[in-house]
Amino acid sequence: MHDLIKQLKSGNEAALKEVMAMYKKPIYNYLNLLLGNRQQAEELTQDTFVKVYFKAHTLKTDHPQACKAWIYTIATNLARSEFRKNRLKKILSLGDVNARQVSHTPDFESQMIVEQLLAHIPEKWRAPLVMKEMDNFSFSEIAEILNKPVGTVKSLVFRGKEYLKKKYHDPQGVPYV
Repeated sequence: MHDLIKQLKSGNEAALKEVMAMYKKPIYNYLNLLLGNRQQAEELTQDTFVKVYFKAHTLKTDHPQACKAWIYTIATNLARSEFRKNRLKKILSLGDVNARQVSHTPDFESQMIVEQLLAHIPEKWRAPLVMKEMDNFSFSEIAEILNKPVGTVKSLVFRGKEYLKKKYHDPQGVPYV
C-alpha cells in the first residue's frame, strides 16, 4: 500500500485506478448518505478522485490510513461546497420547496429509511454521524478528517443520534432509530 501511495503521488494513472477501485464505492455511499441525492453523489465521487489525482503530490505521508482520511476529507469538503450551493439555490428560489423538504413520510425499506432520515439531519451532525455509524471510522479518524477535536466529534455524533431519536418515531411512537 505504501508503494501504491508513492506511485499515486508521482502521478501514476494505474495507481489512481487502483485507489479508485478501493475507495470509489465507499466514497459514493458516504456522499450519497450525506447528500441524499444519488446523482450528486456520483458527480462528487468523480470530482473527489479528480482532486485526488491532481493533488496527490501534496499528501504528506505514505501511511494508508492517512491517505484514506485525506480522500474522505476531499469528499467531505466537496459535499460542504454542495450544501452551500444548495442553500443559496433555496434562498434564491423560495417557491421551490418540495414535499420532501416539508414533511417526512418514511419508507419502510431499511436503506430508504436511513437515506431519508439522514437527509433531514442538520449538516453539522450528518457527516460525523455517517462516518461513525455507516463507515465505521473511529472518533480520532473523524476528528482528523473534519479538523475538529475528538471531544467535539463525539458530541456531534451524540447530538445527531439524539436529533434522530427525538424527531422520528413510527405511528405508535416508537423511534425508528
